[in-house]
Amino acid sequence: MEAAWNRAFALAAVCVLVSLVFGCAGTEKVTAPQATVVLPPPPPPRINRVVLPPPSILVSTPADPSFSSPPKPTDVVGRLDTPLGRRWKYIVLHHSASDAGNEAIFNREHKDRGWLGVGYDFVIDNGQGGPDGRVEVTFRWEQQIDGAHAGNEEYNKYGIGICLVGNFDNDLPTAKQMDALVGLVNYLQKRCQVPTANIVGHCHVRIGGTHCPGLRFPWYELFSRLEH
Repeated sequence: MEAAWNRAFALAAVCVLVSLVFGCAGTEKVTAPQATVVLPPPPPPRINRVVLPPPSILVSTPADPSFSSPPKPTDVVGRLDTPLGRRWKYIVLHHSASDAGNEAIFNREHKDRGWLGVGYDFVIDNGQGGPDGRVEVTFRWEQQIDGAHAGNEEYNKYGIGICLVGNFDNDLPTAKQMDALVGLVNYLQKRCQVPTANIVGHCHVRIGGTHCPGLRFPWYELFSRLEH
């Protein structure tokens, strides 16, 4: 009996030794634990910063009045800024072929011819009949109707007629007349988008021929002073 216990004890001792060497489940493969890889956190999203100007720059400023209305001649009688009623294409220059005159005188003379009234859109006085350099706006411009100045239907309908008082076959326009003419033409070019190539004399468009606006009219001075 004692021998049997000794054998059982020896067998148990062997099992304990085997379990310590190979584990309790001797057939299961034991693997070493894998190392955990710790990734760095993603970078924060990129934010585009908007740099604002100083508050003083953000304060709105009044609009430049030249954007809405171009500069005008300084001495004007009548409604120069009347709303446009058509697409004006030309500016047609005239002289009165007289030493004196004004819009009222020409209006009477042209009515005597059976016209509605003065045929021009503008009259520029020379000091003999009206103040030197004054621009008189006629009813034709204020009402945006056809002119009666060019002797040519196209230029009466789409041409802005400007008459300078004086006879420029013999004389020159006064300095104030030229200042007023340059200012008026610059204004009309900007407002009506009339190209410089379409600034003409009555002599260039009248069917039948004429010297108007005069043999001595200073074309070079006019074009050299225009802004376009």
